[in-house]
Amino acid sequence: MRALREAVFLSLLTLSIVPAGCSKDDPAVVHRGNGNDAARKGDWATAATEYGLAAQANPKDPKIWQLQANAYMKLDQPDKAAEALAKPAEYTNDPAAKSEAYRLIASMYVDRTEYFKAEAAFKQALKFNPNDELALQWLGELASVRGGARKMTDPADPTWLKQAVTYYDQIIKVNPENLFAYANKRVALTKYFNYELDQKAQADKTLQLEHKDAAKIAAAKTQSTESAALMDGLQKQIDEMSVKIKELQAAQKAKKPPS
Repeated sequence: MRALREAVFLSLLTLSIVPAGCSKDDPAVVHRGNGNDAARKGDWATAATEYGLAAQANPKDPKIWQLQANAYMKLDQPDKAAEALAKPAEYTNDPAAKSEAYRLIASMYVDRTEYFKAEAAFKQALKFNPNDELALQWLGELASVRGGARKMTDPADPTWLKQAVTYYDQIIKVNPENLFAYANKRVALTKYFNYELDQKAQADKTLQLEHKDAAKIAAAKTQSTESAALMDGLQKQIDEMSVKIKELQAAQKAKKPPS
């Protein structure tokens, strides 16, 4: 996910620019300049301090907080970076801006493969904007990974697969034209189907081999019946996703100008 790197990059591009309406004697400008000088020298501890002072003087400028977060990341202090990235949300009433702040935090944690912290940040983003499509996409992706849907060799976890499907359904509700949501939902459903297929096969094998243990036989019959019912429902959903994916692909192809 490039959101955080892009935000920091855009902030770094304006290192030497005095923000509109500010004078060179403005404390925010002075400390930001000091932070920029320290950053160019690789003195990230000083840069973090100076950007913090600049942010105190002008807390409504999200770029300053992003620069401080970048300094903390250079110092390998991700939690402090997260605190800096969260600050802009305190100084705006715009739900989308608040949500974006926490998506940047989540992006940082995704880059560091700290998925539990990333998940918490994405969920925080949804509190401000329940229809945040990007946050929902990433929550669906993280749930799919935990559910084993991203690798054929990974064991399936039905709890996480069902959670992934829930997130994809939310995305589809927000944006019925989101092709990737349908595709990813189909992958999660297929992994779940194969899990139940395996459960039924094991249960049927038990019924073939077990002739004495009444409890095992009863449990196997129940498992086989329940798995078969679940597979029917899952296959129906998979087929529905396949139809929808073809429709969206055809619609996208029709929109493309002829070459």
